[in-house]
Amino acid sequence: MASVNQKAINLWTARVIPVVLIGLAGYATWVVVVLVCIDYLLKPSPTIREPRSGAGIAILTIYACLLSLLALTYFRLTYTVVANPGYTPRGPQWHAQNSSKRRRRRSSRAVAPPPDLEKQNGSAGEQPAFNGVLSASPGVPASSAYGPAGDVFAPGLRDFYKRDVFTCESDGRPIWCSTCLNWKLDRAHHCREVGRCVRKMDHFCPWVGGIVSETSQKFFVLFVCWGSIYCVFILIFMAIFVAERAHTGVNVHWIVVLSMAGLFSLFLLGMSGSSLQFVFQNTTTIENLSRKTKVWQLAVLVPGVPAHSYSQPPYRTITYGQDPNNTRTFAILHTRPGENPWDLGYARNFKSVMGEHWYDWILPIKPSPCANHDRQDCQFELGPAVERMKSEVGIISHSTFDEEKPRRHRRRRRRRSTHTRSVDRAAEDHEPHKEERRKKKVRPLRDESRRDSGVDR
Repeated sequence: MASVNQKAINLWTARVIPVVLIGLAGYATWVVVVLVCIDYLLKPSPTIREPRSGAGIAILTIYACLLSLLALTYFRLTYTVVANPGYTPRGPQWHAQNSSKRRRRRSSRAVAPPPDLEKQNGSAGEQPAFNGVLSASPGVPASSAYGPAGDVFAPGLRDFYKRDVFTCESDGRPIWCSTCLNWKLDRAHHCREVGRCVRKMDHFCPWVGGIVSETSQKFFVLFVCWGSIYCVFILIFMAIFVAERAHTGVNVHWIVVLSMAGLFSLFLLGMSGSSLQFVFQNTTTIENLSRKTKVWQLAVLVPGVPAHSYSQPPYRTITYGQDPNNTRTFAILHTRPGENPWDLGYARNFKSVMGEHWYDWILPIKPSPCANHDRQDCQFELGPAVERMKSEVGIISHSTFDEEKPRRHRRRRRRRSTHTRSVDRAAEDHEPHKEERRKKKVRPLRDESRRDSGVDR
């Protein structure tokens, strides 16, 4: 009962706080535009001081730009949170049970479901029958038995084993959600506030009225960053004007806005720092809770291994597929503690969330590239940790894995500009005998060290 009440409180808070934020922004705009810029700078009372049109126009211009960017970002964020929150679909069992509950509510008496439907759907939270074979331990090959009705008893598995890598349990099957009654997609987390699984969920944020996930993480980062700049700007110029009027009396509205700007600046600067950290690490708030100890289990495709093969691989395997001639065998591997299989490096992590171009990093227009899941290898782009795992168990050769390292360094070396190379060449031409002078300086030192150590030549 307590969890239900807490859930209701969180949902109502998420609906009220956005309205409060809009009201606070409107109040701050009235104080800055009317009381400060117009009444104090542009059209002050003759008994106070002379007009300062330049300062008033500059503050109005900068404030209008920052407020426009902040409002645009907040609108884009709240729209995405409502229209495309990143929910994953519920399973057929959930829909069958939900429709059965609705029929019971409408009827005055409870009607038991038909035996066939009960048998097909199973009990609440039970995983469907599995169409695949798991080897019991390392060295034991996968069996060659196949379920004739796998697509009926294990719906949704095809979306996983059609790819080359996916997250799994210790038995090789995808992670099962007992509430949504469906397989969890990669990096999905069940949110109790909304009762749904959310892909790459970051956190439930009442400030934006919903869940921050892969579809809205970019807009949330832009919102807190622009909000930080907006609040810091107000804090700076309001502090200056409050100090000017300290000896003659300060308007109480100025003090209120100054206090609000200081409070929100501290909060938003902290949020901006942590959000950017998660972007550069390609992680989320939830994943960061166990980032240093988390061990990911992955089902990795083993190419060219038939289901009836009786070799002894150094890993457990699982085979998917209904047709014996068209199967896919996966190795069940796990990462090192604290290793992120989706860590692509700081630059690529940042671009996978914020976009490829500089204008994508400041404007809330395009969604994150990582929200596109049309890839064949995995639902998210994989980092070098997965290639290392494949190399260690022999799925790929060590030479293939080693070739990836110099390729990444080669890209960095190509970024050196022509100007830098010409400067280096000019420095070499200017000092052609630098190496010879360096050797002459080293030789006497070498001789003195031998003399001190008592070595006879």
